[in-house]
Amino acid sequence: MGANVWLAFVLGLLVGWLIEWIIDWVYWRRKCRQLREELEQSLPSRSGDLWSTVPLEDDLQLIKGIGPVISKKLNDAGITTFAQLAELTVAQLEEIIGEEIKRLADEEEILRQARELANRRYR
Repeated sequence: MGANVWLAFVLGLLVGWLIEWIIDWVYWRRKCRQLREELEQSLPSRSGDLWSTVPLEDDLQLIKGIGPVISKKLNDAGITTFAQLAELTVAQLEEIIGEEIKRLADEEEILRQARELANRRYR
């Protein structure tokens, strides 16, 4: 009788585990499907231009000479990408940053690095 009890116990554990696994599998498949549908609804259609709807921002602090202060001033002026920064002239950069730029960094070098990074990013 002791062997039958152990066999029933092990069989009960296996059946319970199988039932629990099936319930979890069905539940998480349904949950995953719901999340995928919500994500697809929140994204733009595949026929549209994805890049026109996704805001692109570059970490301007990757450029040597740009720290948190200069980066914030550029962002406040609407300059958030390497390409936007690369389009500026030295005079425009000085106007946005102010006199600090002359003490802290080489404006022409910043613009050169921005052009280089913009070219790398958008190839």
